[in-house]
Amino acid sequence: MTTISEIARRSGVSVGTVDRVLHDRGRVSEETRVRVRQIIKELDYKPNVIARNLSLKKTYTFAVLLPEPEQDGRYWELPAAGIQKAIDEIKMYKVDAWYVYYDKYSELSFREACSQIKSSLHELDGIVMAPVLSKASEKFVQELSDRVPYVFVDSYVHCSRCLSYIGQESFQSGVLAAKLMQLKLRTGKLAALRVLPEDYHIEDRVRGFCSVMEGDDSMRVFVFDADRREDPQVFRAMTVRILEAHPDIGGIFVPSACTHQVAEYLSAVGRSHDIVLIGYDLVEENRKFLKSGVIDFLISQRPALQGYQGIYSLYRHVILKQNVEPKMIVPIDILTRENLEYYQG
Repeated sequence: MTTISEIARRSGVSVGTVDRVLHDRGRVSEETRVRVRQIIKELDYKPNVIARNLSLKKTYTFAVLLPEPEQDGRYWELPAAGIQKAIDEIKMYKVDAWYVYYDKYSELSFREACSQIKSSLHELDGIVMAPVLSKASEKFVQELSDRVPYVFVDSYVHCSRCLSYIGQESFQSGVLAAKLMQLKLRTGKLAALRVLPEDYHIEDRVRGFCSVMEGDDSMRVFVFDADRREDPQVFRAMTVRILEAHPDIGGIFVPSACTHQVAEYLSAVGRSHDIVLIGYDLVEENRKFLKSGVIDFLISQRPALQGYQGIYSLYRHVILKQNVEPKMIVPIDILTRENLEYYQG
């Protein structure tokens, strides 16, 4: 690695002069400045940002804005675990996380969490957030200072200036779910559960699923709205409603981690073996029903990896001064009873 001493030796000047050129401070003749900069370019010198920050005793705080960990079958514990893993790996560089949680089914709770962050912006160096309430999230990021970079995980808000988005292509994952359904069913009625309040990436999954079925005359999709603001167990209640309205239903698509609520009811009424069930995310309850065969397929979006990469995107941008990929699309993983034990997502 090229050092300042090497640049000074090659330029025929002191280390102090090189330092002044690097940081554009102090008095240096134009001739010397040009010569030193030429040597810097020839040697491809890169400053040791980490060592400099350590010497300055600079500390960094990244805010983490996520739904409450226990929501959606404890799904939000997974990105939080990935975030904490990344923080543990870089804490030697004086990086810490400040976790702020909100009820994803309450816009008021989200606004209160945002207010906490906005009141502490002067102490923050970046934000990792899951903008599941798209309209409220858009308003929040528009109010942020340009000084504070932010990264989206899980969901994406359009018309934003986020540093990076780490997540799945939601529409395509819905398309994949429809293709899997077609492999299991040749004809029949299907139900798709749409979650309220509006969650852009889950809505996108439903759109992807329906886009495939619209071109399949042998399949008919009925979309049911499930409002979790009224009842956390609404997916179970919706399954009752689906079976009452369409007792001959052949498949159910659940575009969220709450697939286990549907699986539990299907098992209880003896319908688990004649209805194809496709859902999302390897939370513990979903794992149990996938293993027993009640859930036919789960689609995973690697939430722990999303959280992990979210922190590292901020770390590379803020501390290492490196460029960051504006989008990091995670694979669409298909989980079955047969490959479950070998999955490391």
